[in-house]
Amino acid sequence: MSAGARSRRGAGIRPRLQLFGKVAREPGWLHRTPTGLKLLVIALIGIVALIARDGYVNWTMLAVLVVIGFSAGLRLRHFLLTWIYAGVLVAFVLGMQLVFGTLSAGIAVAGTVLACVQAALLLTLTTTVAQLLDAFTVIVSPLRLLGVNPDTIALTAGLMVRAISHLSGLLGEGDRAARARGLDTSIRARVVPAILRSVKYAQDTGRALDARGIVD
Repeated sequence: MSAGARSRRGAGIRPRLQLFGKVAREPGWLHRTPTGLKLLVIALIGIVALIARDGYVNWTMLAVLVVIGFSAGLRLRHFLLTWIYAGVLVAFVLGMQLVFGTLSAGIAVAGTVLACVQAALLLTLTTTVAQLLDAFTVIVSPLRLLGVNPDTIALTAGLMVRAISHLSGLLGEGDRAARARGLDTSIRARVVPAILRSVKYAQDTGRALDARGIVD
């Protein structure tokens, strides 16, 4: 490949960071598990973690979820990036608990966060957005009795899933742009461009829906 070709290739748009929402290519038994069952298990994990508030219980659930992920054919590379970002959040939580609370409370909260993140990660790695929306449509279908359109709610959920990944990418791009300008410590240089582009993304999405007559 020539230098000019490499230069043009490097000048292209970099793929945005995705912590959730990218399905693993290697199919395993968890891919074949019904979406409704996976959603139920995640709900139970969240309930147990919030009710128990016990570090031993929550960290045990995390360990079990990690084992389940590897047994389903998922690889370390599927988890590593999300673990790093979640680890930063957990370190912040532990620091706050050491200052304002207790170490045991910090460990329990950290276990809750990591267990819920791992459960959500397993879901998104083994379930397509279409499968999630179909399951969600079934779940909210009783709302038809109240005059609510479940398809509209499912569409909203789908847009939210896409927006989370898109907005995380915008924040990453804002961070890289600030570093390139030597503004590493400027919160304004990092956040303001991401906010402005997020507003534009929301406006473009609204115009696209309106042009297709999908929603009123």
